[in-house]
Amino acid sequence: MKWMLSTGVLIFGLAVYTPSFAEGSMETHKDEIELTRAAIKVQKKQIFAKNMHLTSSENDKFWAVYRNYQDTMDSVNARRVKIITDYADALKNDNLTDETAAKMLDAYFSFESERLATRKSFVDKFKEILPDKQVTRFYQIENKLEAIINFELARQIPLVQ
Repeated sequence: MKWMLSTGVLIFGLAVYTPSFAEGSMETHKDEIELTRAAIKVQKKQIFAKNMHLTSSENDKFWAVYRNYQDTMDSVNARRVKIITDYADALKNDNLTDETAAKMLDAYFSFESERLATRKSFVDKFKEILPDKQVTRFYQIENKLEAIINFELARQIPLVQ
């Protein structure tokens, strides 16, 4: 598929998505993460533009809902960024206690629940403007992009010791 080439750019951009767990300041990492998130947002929009095959009557309505969806997901995903930066900070300062690890795990599951609930809350909004097959296509693309991001995060984030 054509969009696979675009995902290569997305993967490349993720190289700075997670902070280096050994060096650098948290402020530098936060700046890197924000720049990468902005780049991913642009790349995702390009991937959707190439792969949604919208009619002229669907186009404006879709992008209005998509912007709302993306803004909402950005807020949700900020929680994931906080979990990652808190983990990196704990590792860097060698103070990852059992209590801290348990809190991070709870925060992660809370994030995942909110992420899924948010994604589900937009299904009907997309269905108001697109046929069911197109809505399914949207979520398929979203799932593939999320899998790429999750793979890169898993690759870069060290296991708890």
